[in-house]
Amino acid sequence: MADLLPYYPKGRIALGNGDLYDVENVKITIKNGAKLKHTLRRSPSGVVKGVLESELNFEGIVSEAGYERDYIGKILNGTVTQLRIKVPGETITFTGVPTERSQELPLDDAIKFTVNWIGAVSVS
Repeated sequence: MADLLPYYPKGRIALGNGDLYDVENVKITIKNGAKLKHTLRRSPSGVVKGVLESELNFEGIVSEAGYERDYIGKILNGTVTQLRIKVPGETITFTGVPTERSQELPLDDAIKFTVNWIGAVSVS
């Protein structure tokens, strides 16, 4: 029966020494900057690998205690920070700088925020 309905666990994100508890959604994008190249005789004629770039963003909510971390301070200071995305069988270590925090104060829901980061990744 387990083969018919497998269990899909949830991932985690950690910043510094521990997991973030108030984060709801995480998205990480890793791009190698590859481009198609074309010649007069052949299209496409090949591929050129570009520079490696990665972006990370997450959405969270604010509890009565306030924000879990000082995201604004990290943005203003350009603080290089390490985050870890943990899913079964893979851990992505993201080292980067936060570039933006936005927030939303809805009438009938929790205070929401988004933090965007740029940086480098390694996978283990």
